Amino acid sequence: MIRDEAIENLRRELKAVEIPTEDRDVFRMNSGNPMLSLAPGLVIWTGLMRVYRWAGLDGCWQLHSASDPAGAARLIAPMYRDRMPDFDPVFQAGPL
Repeated sequence: MIRDEAIENLRRELKAVEIPTEDRDVFRMNSGNPMLSLAPGLVIWTGLMRVYRWAGLDGCWQLHSASDPAGAARLIAPMYRDRMPDFDPVFQAGPL
């Protein structure tokens, strides 16, 4: 799986669980691997190992197969909501 596809698949699944991502949330490391910055302290990396990787609430690395982006999104969602407790997807989607 191409790393860019892995990030796009994860973004699609995060949207399904009401976690917004935008193009500006995707960055490239010096190695060229994409990473997704969702919230303060919540960054998801992809790499050659075909996994998503992020630091969990306990500070330990969490790994999840890039072939299961929906499963990764379900694991990431509670952490996102913990870091962004005031986020309201309906309010954020409204006109400026």
